[in-house]
Amino acid sequence: MHLLSTRLQQLPHHLLVQVQVHVRLASTSKSANGPQAQQQFSFPAHPNPTPHQIFHLPAGASQSDIKARYYDLVRVHHPDSPSCRHLDPSERHARFQSIRTAYDILTGKQSPSRRSYNDWSGYPYEEQLDIMRRHQWARTAERERRAREGFARAHHGYGAWGNEQVWTASPDDRWKDRVIITFGVLSLVVGLAPVLFINPHTLVEQRHLQASANLAQARRETREFGWERRREVRRRVQEHQQEVREEQLAEREKTWCG
Repeated sequence: MHLLSTRLQQLPHHLLVQVQVHVRLASTSKSANGPQAQQQFSFPAHPNPTPHQIFHLPAGASQSDIKARYYDLVRVHHPDSPSCRHLDPSERHARFQSIRTAYDILTGKQSPSRRSYNDWSGYPYEEQLDIMRRHQWARTAERERRAREGFARAHHGYGAWGNEQVWTASPDDRWKDRVIITFGVLSLVVGLAPVLFINPHTLVEQRHLQASANLAQARRETREFGWERRREVRRRVQEHQQEVREEQLAEREKTWCG
Protein backbone atom coordinates (compact mmCIF):
# COMPACT_ATOMS: atom_id res chain seq x y z
CA MET A 1 0.00 0.00 0.00
CA HIS A 2 2.85 2.35 0.87
CA LEU A 3 4.52 1.55 -2.48
CA LEU A 4 1.29 2.36 -4.35
CA SER A 5 0.94 5.65 -2.49
CA THR A 6 4.55 6.55 -3.32
CA ARG A 7 4.03 5.86 -7.01
CA LEU A 8 0.84 7.87 -7.05
CA GLN A 9 2.67 10.84 -5.55
CA GLN A 10 5.17 10.64 -8.43
CA LEU A 11 2.43 11.18 -11.02
CA PRO A 12 1.88 14.65 -12.51
CA HIS A 13 -0.64 16.71 -10.64
CA HIS A 14 -3.39 16.58 -13.29
CA LEU A 15 -3.11 12.78 -13.54
CA LEU A 16 -3.09 12.46 -9.77
CA VAL A 17 -6.28 14.51 -9.55
CA GLN A 18 -7.98 12.33 -12.17
CA VAL A 19 -6.98 9.16 -10.29
CA GLN A 20 -8.31 10.56 -7.03
CA VAL A 21 -11.55 11.62 -8.71
CA HIS A 22 -12.16 8.18 -10.17
CA VAL A 23 -11.34 6.55 -6.84
CA ARG A 24 -13.84 8.81 -5.13
CA LEU A 25 -16.41 8.02 -7.83
CA ALA A 26 -15.88 4.30 -7.35
CA SER A 27 -16.05 4.47 -3.59
CA THR A 28 -18.98 6.84 -3.35
CA SER A 29 -22.21 5.34 -2.14
CA LYS A 30 -25.46 5.61 -4.00
CA SER A 31 -26.72 8.20 -1.56
CA ALA A 32 -23.93 10.56 -2.47
CA ASN A 33 -25.34 10.84 -5.97
CA GLY A 34 -28.91 11.11 -4.81
CA PRO A 35 -31.33 14.02 -5.15
CA GLN A 36 -29.98 15.69 -2.00
CA ALA A 37 -26.46 15.92 -3.44
CA GLN A 38 -27.80 17.15 -6.76
CA GLN A 39 -29.77 19.90 -5.05
CA GLN A 40 -26.92 20.87 -2.74
CA PHE A 41 -24.32 21.11 -5.52
CA SER A 42 -26.56 22.08 -8.43
CA PHE A 43 -24.97 23.96 -11.30
CA PRO A 44 -25.90 27.68 -11.29
CA ALA A 45 -28.84 28.41 -13.57
CA HIS A 46 -27.89 32.03 -14.34
CA PRO A 47 -25.40 32.69 -17.16
CA ASN A 48 -21.70 33.37 -16.53
CA PRO A 49 -21.42 32.23 -12.91
CA THR A 50 -18.22 32.91 -11.01
CA PRO A 51 -15.95 30.06 -9.85
CA HIS A 52 -17.07 30.56 -6.24
CA GLN A 53 -20.73 30.39 -7.30
CA ILE A 54 -20.11 27.12 -9.13
CA PHE A 55 -18.34 25.68 -6.09
CA HIS A 56 -21.00 27.04 -3.67
CA LEU A 57 -18.19 28.48 -1.52
CA PRO A 58 -17.54 31.94 -0.10
CA ALA A 59 -14.78 34.10 -1.50
CA GLY A 60 -12.41 33.31 1.39
CA ALA A 61 -12.65 29.51 1.19
CA SER A 62 -9.47 27.57 1.92
CA GLN A 63 -7.68 25.33 -0.55
CA SER A 64 -8.74 22.21 1.37
CA ASP A 65 -12.39 23.28 1.15
CA ILE A 66 -12.00 23.96 -2.57
CA LYS A 67 -10.41 20.54 -3.16
CA ALA A 68 -13.08 18.74 -1.15
CA ARG A 69 -15.87 20.62 -2.93
CA TYR A 70 -14.25 19.78 -6.27
CA TYR A 71 -14.61 16.07 -5.49
CA ASP A 72 -18.25 16.62 -4.51
CA LEU A 73 -18.97 18.47 -7.76
CA VAL A 74 -17.23 15.82 -9.83
CA ARG A 75 -19.34 13.07 -8.23
CA VAL A 76 -22.49 14.94 -9.23
CA HIS A 77 -21.58 16.57 -12.55
CA HIS A 78 -19.15 14.12 -14.11
CA PRO A 79 -20.39 13.20 -17.65
CA ASP A 80 -20.49 9.52 -16.58
CA SER A 81 -22.33 10.21 -13.34
CA PRO A 82 -25.90 8.80 -13.17
CA SER A 83 -27.14 12.02 -11.60
CA CYS A 84 -26.68 14.07 -14.79
CA ARG A 85 -27.60 11.57 -17.47
CA HIS A 86 -30.87 13.39 -18.08
CA LEU A 87 -28.86 16.22 -19.68
CA ASP A 88 -27.57 16.33 -23.20
CA PRO A 89 -23.99 15.05 -23.61
CA SER A 90 -22.82 18.46 -24.80
CA GLU A 91 -24.33 20.14 -21.75
CA ARG A 92 -22.74 17.57 -19.38
CA HIS A 93 -19.30 18.08 -20.91
CA ALA A 94 -19.69 21.87 -20.91
CA ARG A 95 -20.60 21.91 -17.21
CA PHE A 96 -17.76 19.58 -16.28
CA GLN A 97 -15.30 21.71 -18.28
CA SER A 98 -16.57 24.79 -16.45
CA ILE A 99 -16.03 23.05 -13.11
CA ARG A 100 -12.47 22.08 -14.04
CA THR A 101 -11.70 25.61 -15.22
CA ALA A 102 -13.15 27.06 -12.01
CA TYR A 103 -11.02 24.66 -9.96
CA ASP A 104 -7.87 25.72 -11.84
CA ILE A 105 -8.70 29.37 -11.22
CA LEU A 106 -9.47 28.90 -7.53
CA THR A 107 -6.28 26.89 -6.96
CA GLY A 108 -4.14 29.41 -8.85
CA LYS A 109 -3.19 27.07 -11.69
CA GLN A 110 -4.90 29.33 -14.21
CA SER A 111 -4.97 33.08 -13.94
CA PRO A 112 -8.15 34.89 -14.89
CA SER A 113 -5.81 37.57 -16.39
CA ARG A 114 -7.83 40.33 -17.95
CA ARG A 115 -11.03 38.28 -18.10
CA SER A 116 -13.55 39.10 -15.42
CA TYR A 117 -15.32 36.47 -13.39
CA ASN A 118 -18.46 37.22 -15.42
CA ASP A 119 -16.69 36.06 -18.59
CA TRP A 120 -14.46 33.28 -17.26
CA SER A 121 -16.79 30.41 -18.07
CA GLY A 122 -16.29 30.52 -21.83
CA TYR A 123 -14.02 28.07 -23.55
CA PRO A 124 -10.54 28.19 -22.00
CA TYR A 125 -8.83 28.50 -25.37
CA GLU A 126 -10.70 31.68 -26.38
CA GLU A 127 -8.14 33.88 -24.68
CA GLN A 128 -5.30 32.10 -26.49
CA LEU A 129 -7.13 32.56 -29.79
CA ASP A 130 -7.58 36.24 -29.00
CA ILE A 131 -3.85 36.56 -28.35
CA MET A 132 -3.07 34.82 -31.64
CA ARG A 133 -5.45 37.15 -33.47
CA ARG A 134 -3.76 40.21 -31.97
CA HIS A 135 -0.35 38.88 -33.01
CA GLN A 136 -1.64 38.23 -36.53
CA TRP A 137 -3.07 41.74 -36.76
CA ALA A 138 0.19 43.19 -35.54
CA ARG A 139 2.19 41.20 -38.13
CA THR A 140 -0.19 42.30 -40.89
CA ALA A 141 0.07 45.94 -39.86
CA GLU A 142 3.87 45.66 -39.76
CA ARG A 143 3.98 44.14 -43.26
CA GLU A 144 1.73 46.92 -44.60
CA ARG A 145 3.89 49.57 -42.95
CA ARG A 146 7.07 48.09 -44.45
CA ALA A 147 5.41 47.88 -47.86
CA ARG A 148 4.44 51.56 -47.66
CA GLU A 149 7.94 52.55 -46.60
CA GLY A 150 9.49 50.49 -49.41
CA PHE A 151 7.18 52.05 -51.98
CA ALA A 152 7.93 55.52 -50.65
CA ARG A 153 11.69 54.91 -50.88
CA ALA A 154 11.41 53.47 -54.39
CA HIS A 155 9.34 56.45 -55.60
CA HIS A 156 11.19 59.14 -53.73
CA GLY A 157 11.02 62.38 -55.71
CA TYR A 158 7.99 61.31 -57.76
CA GLY A 159 5.19 62.50 -55.53
CA ALA A 160 5.09 59.48 -53.23
CA TRP A 161 3.71 59.52 -49.68
CA GLY A 162 5.24 61.14 -46.69
CA ASN A 163 6.54 64.57 -45.78
CA GLU A 164 9.92 63.87 -47.32
CA GLN A 165 8.42 62.75 -50.64
CA VAL A 166 8.63 66.10 -52.45
CA TRP A 167 10.09 66.96 -55.82
CA THR A 168 13.83 66.89 -55.30
CA ALA A 169 15.10 67.62 -58.82
CA SER A 170 17.51 70.55 -59.07
CA PRO A 171 16.70 73.55 -61.36
CA ASP A 172 19.37 72.38 -63.83
CA ASP A 173 17.58 69.06 -64.28
CA ARG A 174 14.05 70.38 -64.52
CA TRP A 175 14.50 71.94 -67.97
CA LYS A 176 15.61 68.55 -69.26
CA ASP A 177 12.41 67.02 -68.00
CA ARG A 178 10.36 69.75 -69.68
CA VAL A 179 12.18 69.23 -72.99
CA ILE A 180 11.58 65.48 -72.86
CA ILE A 181 7.89 66.00 -72.10
CA THR A 182 7.57 68.56 -74.94
CA PHE A 183 9.16 66.24 -77.51
CA GLY A 184 6.93 63.42 -76.35
CA VAL A 185 3.78 65.52 -76.80
CA LEU A 186 4.90 66.72 -80.25
CA SER A 187 5.64 63.17 -81.37
CA LEU A 188 2.20 62.09 -80.23
CA VAL A 189 0.52 64.97 -82.08
CA VAL A 190 2.44 64.27 -85.30
CA GLY A 191 1.57 60.60 -85.14
CA LEU A 192 -2.13 61.24 -84.56
CA ALA A 193 -2.50 64.24 -86.90
CA PRO A 194 -3.38 62.23 -90.04
CA VAL A 195 -6.14 60.47 -88.16
CA LEU A 196 -7.47 63.55 -86.39
CA PHE A 197 -7.28 66.23 -89.09
CA ILE A 198 -7.74 64.43 -92.46
CA ASN A 199 -11.31 64.02 -93.70
CA PRO A 200 -12.31 60.34 -93.74
CA HIS A 201 -14.06 60.85 -97.11
CA THR A 202 -10.81 62.13 -98.58
CA LEU A 203 -9.01 59.01 -97.41
CA VAL A 204 -11.70 56.81 -98.99
CA GLU A 205 -11.50 58.73 -102.27
CA GLN A 206 -7.72 58.47 -102.34
CA ARG A 207 -7.91 54.73 -101.79
CA HIS A 208 -10.52 54.42 -104.58
CA LEU A 209 -8.38 56.38 -107.03
CA GLN A 210 -5.34 54.30 -106.17
CA ALA A 211 -7.31 51.11 -106.72
CA SER A 212 -8.58 52.40 -110.09
CA ALA A 213 -5.07 53.30 -111.18
CA ASN A 214 -3.80 49.86 -110.20
CA LEU A 215 -6.63 48.20 -112.17
CA ALA A 216 -5.92 50.31 -115.28
CA GLN A 217 -2.22 49.48 -115.07
CA ALA A 218 -3.03 45.79 -114.81
CA ARG A 219 -5.29 45.99 -117.88
CA ARG A 220 -2.60 47.77 -119.91
CA GLU A 221 -0.05 45.17 -118.95
CA THR A 222 -2.51 42.42 -119.92
CA ARG A 223 -3.12 43.96 -123.35
CA GLU A 224 0.58 44.42 -123.99
CA PHE A 225 1.33 40.86 -122.96
CA GLY A 226 -1.47 39.56 -125.21
CA TRP A 227 -0.27 41.54 -128.20
CA GLU A 228 3.30 40.31 -127.75
CA ARG A 229 2.06 36.75 -127.45
CA ARG A 230 -0.08 36.98 -130.60
CA ARG A 231 2.83 38.48 -132.56
CA GLU A 232 5.12 35.67 -131.44
CA VAL A 233 2.56 33.06 -132.49
CA ARG A 234 2.14 34.73 -135.90
CA ARG A 235 5.89 34.77 -136.41
CA ARG A 236 6.21 31.09 -135.59
CA VAL A 237 3.37 30.24 -138.01
CA GLN A 238 5.03 32.19 -140.80
CA GLU A 239 8.35 30.46 -140.16
CA HIS A 240 6.66 27.07 -140.26
CA GLN A 241 4.91 27.91 -143.53
CA GLN A 242 8.20 29.10 -145.03
CA GLU A 243 9.89 25.83 -144.04
CA VAL A 244 7.07 23.81 -145.62
CA ARG A 245 7.32 25.72 -148.92
CA GLU A 246 11.09 25.26 -149.03
CA GLU A 247 10.71 21.50 -148.47
CA GLN A 248 8.12 21.25 -151.24
CA LEU A 249 10.35 23.20 -153.63
CA ALA A 250 13.28 20.92 -152.88
CA GLU A 251 11.15 17.83 -153.59
CA ARG A 252 10.08 19.22 -156.94
CA GLU A 253 13.65 19.98 -157.97
CA LYS A 254 14.69 16.39 -157.16
CA THR A 255 11.82 15.06 -159.25
CA TRP A 256 12.77 17.15 -162.26
CA CYS A 257 16.40 16.24 -162.10
CA GLY A 258 15.60 12.55 -161.88
